[in-house]
Amino acid sequence: MTESPVSPLGQRLPMVDAVARVTGAMDYALDIELPGMLQTRILRSPHAHARLVRIDASRAAALRGVTVLTRDDILGREDVNPTFGLFIRDQPPVALDKVRHVGDPVAAVAAPDDAAAEEALDLIEVEYEPLPAVFDVEAALEPGAPILHEGPRSLASRRPDILARQPGFEGTNVIHQFIQRKGDVDAGFAGADEVIEHTFYSPPVQHVPMEPHVVVARWSDNRLTLWDSTQAPNWVQIELANLFKLSASDVRVIVGTLGGGYGGKIDPSIEPIAAWLARKARRPVRLALRRDEEFYTHTKHAARVRIRTGAKRDGTLVAHQATCWYNGGAYAKETPEKITRGYASMGPYRVPNVHVDSFGVYTNITPSAAFRGFGIPQVSWAHESQMDILADALGLDPLELRLRNVLKVGDQFSTGETITEDLHYRELLKIAAEKIGWSEGVGPFREGSKIRARGIATIIKGMSAFPSSAVAKLNTDGSLNVLTGSVEMGQGALTALTQIAADEATLPMSRVRVSTPDTAVTPWDQMSAASRTTNNMGKAIRGAVVDVKKQLLEMAAQRLEISVDDLDVVAGTVQPRGSPDKALPFAALLGPARVGNLLGRGSYQAVSHLDLDGQGIGSPQWHPCVCAAEVEVDEETGRTTILKMHMAVYVGRMINPLQCELQVEGAATFGIGQALFEEILWDESGNLTNPNLSDYMVPSMLDLPAEFGETILETDTNEVHGIGETGLPAVMPAVGNAVSRAIGKRIPTLPLTPEKVLRAIWS
Repeated sequence: MTESPVSPLGQRLPMVDAVARVTGAMDYALDIELPGMLQTRILRSPHAHARLVRIDASRAAALRGVTVLTRDDILGREDVNPTFGLFIRDQPPVALDKVRHVGDPVAAVAAPDDAAAEEALDLIEVEYEPLPAVFDVEAALEPGAPILHEGPRSLASRRPDILARQPGFEGTNVIHQFIQRKGDVDAGFAGADEVIEHTFYSPPVQHVPMEPHVVVARWSDNRLTLWDSTQAPNWVQIELANLFKLSASDVRVIVGTLGGGYGGKIDPSIEPIAAWLARKARRPVRLALRRDEEFYTHTKHAARVRIRTGAKRDGTLVAHQATCWYNGGAYAKETPEKITRGYASMGPYRVPNVHVDSFGVYTNITPSAAFRGFGIPQVSWAHESQMDILADALGLDPLELRLRNVLKVGDQFSTGETITEDLHYRELLKIAAEKIGWSEGVGPFREGSKIRARGIATIIKGMSAFPSSAVAKLNTDGSLNVLTGSVEMGQGALTALTQIAADEATLPMSRVRVSTPDTAVTPWDQMSAASRTTNNMGKAIRGAVVDVKKQLLEMAAQRLEISVDDLDVVAGTVQPRGSPDKALPFAALLGPARVGNLLGRGSYQAVSHLDLDGQGIGSPQWHPCVCAAEVEVDEETGRTTILKMHMAVYVGRMINPLQCELQVEGAATFGIGQALFEEILWDESGNLTNPNLSDYMVPSMLDLPAEFGETILETDTNEVHGIGETGLPAVMPAVGNAVSRAIGKRIPTLPLTPEKVLRAIWS
């Protein structure tokens, strides 16, 4: 008799690649060694904005074994495109007409070793004509401001809002605009008993993955292969195919694993440089960024968010108006998508009247890219700070104000869609508040020079709706291979997807292998980001395995001469219902059939669409989180210490509780750094002043709360909510609200450094 195995779902299992990780056996792009491979270095601009008058690379090119890439290799050619970009093609591999930020690539060299590459860089002569520069959105939008990108824009996207609005932005520094209109906001404010308006700012921060950007490029027979540290191998494939005017089948992107990504490895950045040099040198090249170069490649979007809120005397929210300015830096990258997160600028609340304008703006700083939370941390810092200010104005407890307004089933969100899944906000709020002792009072409580207080924040985050596909291959011996384009970057994707595949196939996990991406053989997956992989790819994998099981049942029905409806798949076998003694193992079916293997296909396309007024379906799922924190502020030093923190998250169904906990704790750690000290700084000329891990600080274990906990709420559902980002956006406003309550002053700008705290105290 064959017994059903215990499902791996919901089990606290270690990562399937844990042994490889701790023994150094993981395959990173940096480990790739190819015969004759050259090493690459980039010559970067010392100016924030300048016209390129002259580039002379002849002395560098004369060095033995050195290949140089400049604009002269790109301009005037019909067989290539000069620029790339996911939405707007505005970024060249190296500068063509001018540079747009300090660190912008001007030229690149490939040489036999690093020393030769550095020598070659020193021999390249560049003459610049400095131009006026703008570093913040206010200056960039002023009349007469220097324009970063003149002339018509090359659009890479056919999205209706981009096609409709982009022509109006030519000749300006506006990258794109998102609009949301719901109800009658003027009437809403007219009927409000209390109206408040404030502006909040969050700075750029760095992703700081342990592994920097790395790519190895090789050409063979006019076909390009990349071994890449990217979160979006299929996007890189499409972008490089467009750049070199190739078919997608002629570009192969292989990803073993990443040493962290956090959104900073979605957009193509260094891949075009490596591909160009490899093509010109006719040899493979490796390009690995130094730590300081990471700061010149991608950052989180700085943002300024102005919010006007109208409420009734009992706390009922009636109107919301917001203008969000996202600093996109020198190139558009994903900014046109990021700014749509203005739809969450009112938070997870019922608001009948909404008016939002969200802008992405070009400036002369490092280009901004996706960052863990995907645009939500910027607006959550604003809306949850605003909610505490409103609570004080109305004389309400901040927790009570949120409880009265949070979304529940049947409510309409700002996008006009009706909430159909219980997101358990009231439950999460009460849990988080209770865990930090909210009922004992929110403070302030003074002991000498130290003041304690408590704060709370709740957020809503969407999930990207891009398509995912998978192929399941059942082998002759009954083992299973699953082909996917999902990237393992330390988040445990391979483990969760293996658990899902093993559960659907009724096999032990030891008999299941999930692939890493290779665009030559693995099917499409848009990207591993936006908290989408476990849900979207998980559903695609289930579909592929179901396809295989259908074929198995048909084979067994023919062999046993019974109906398919009378058969079950149990524990790696097909057995007649009620007759487990006649069970046929998968291998016993495939071997005699001489089919070699069975292939199953599955795909999942989530639905998400907003019209030109920001109405429709904003996300296939909504992800909720509450963070509560107790802090201690030393009014003599300005230092803030987080004493307690509790995260409460609803996840639907958990695949692996251990990984869920680690993801929540990791997100909280990110939030603590951004709340207290993380920010990238530029001087008045656009030079970075802290592009290193001595001056740019990331959290250590000493910065974490002495008491930290998480509640991961699970219900009896088959829906799986992404967890990788959900905890992060709530941390900064929870800490900020606690600090403001402790000192009696609101600090609207992150991070909450000791200097800002002292200025607020003594202002």
